[in-house]
Amino acid sequence: MKDSYRVGVVKYTDHASLNRIEAGTKNILNALAEKHGITINYDGLVFDGKADPDLMKKIALKMVEEKADLVISIATPPTVAMKDILKAGGINMIFRAVSDPIAAGVIDSFEHPGEFITGTSDSLDGRELAQVMLGILPTAQKVGLLYSPNEFSSMKPVEEARAFLEGLDLELVEATPAAKAEVKLAAEELIRQEVEAVLTPTDNTIMSAEKEISPLFTEAGIPQFTGSHAFTINGAFMGLGSFYKDGDMECLGLVEEVLINGTKPGDIPVLRSPHTFAAINIQIMEALGYDREILEKNITLLGKKVLFLDSQAEFDPDGDL
Repeated sequence: MKDSYRVGVVKYTDHASLNRIEAGTKNILNALAEKHGITINYDGLVFDGKADPDLMKKIALKMVEEKADLVISIATPPTVAMKDILKAGGINMIFRAVSDPIAAGVIDSFEHPGEFITGTSDSLDGRELAQVMLGILPTAQKVGLLYSPNEFSSMKPVEEARAFLEGLDLELVEATPAAKAEVKLAAEELIRQEVEAVLTPTDNTIMSAEKEISPLFTEAGIPQFTGSHAFTINGAFMGLGSFYKDGDMECLGLVEEVLINGTKPGDIPVLRSPHTFAAINIQIMEALGYDREILEKNITLLGKKVLFLDSQAEFDPDGDL
């Protein structure tokens, strides 16, 4: 163990979920430094990738130039963009919130991720998301799928949800904006198609525009079911979630093993964070005319805990959510 370490932190873009993970990452680095009586310095090494793969590659080159001891990447795109550059530079990586790291080409397997990389996965089961929707809207016949084709995190859950819903003979309408600027138009098209509900997985492109589109869905009387409670905080009707505090503690353990104990990342299995609760936006619930007690009963029958959240008001960078 050294007396001082330099750690880089790189998130994909600026939105509620990734901002909370960034804040939690800083907190656990501070906690580890205090626990071991050492210095863990991330000043000048915390970056927003601004959803730009070329920028994220430049950030990776800077990490190599700065001789960082470790880089923590937040979400799939920066992990994919930086991994080869950091590997060539001999810098270990820990990723957070990468939904399908095998499909993204980030790791070899969950058990043996690779010689220089490990992390945590927030993989979403699209069937669970669809089941919650049907638990609330059992008579739905026409469902919208809203996701970006450029998001690795969306592909598997969308495939799972699509297969599940098609197996029930539901009509599906897909809207696939490639960038944030296209999301509003995609949402408007789903409304024009008169879908009865919209499903969105853990998709950073959609999330970046959620505050713009959630009022459109609500005004049209369409509930949006999503793969993260950060969507709920930003105005979606419902989001499946896991407690960020749990993810922070998982990351703390990984950083301690790699940075402090010197364990090779490839010898540390990737951790998978389950979605344990359904978060309902109180304002949207009331606007859409749902009964709180009935919602809670129906979701609980599916084996999920239920949290009722206010738009923005309950987002705490240092909280459990």
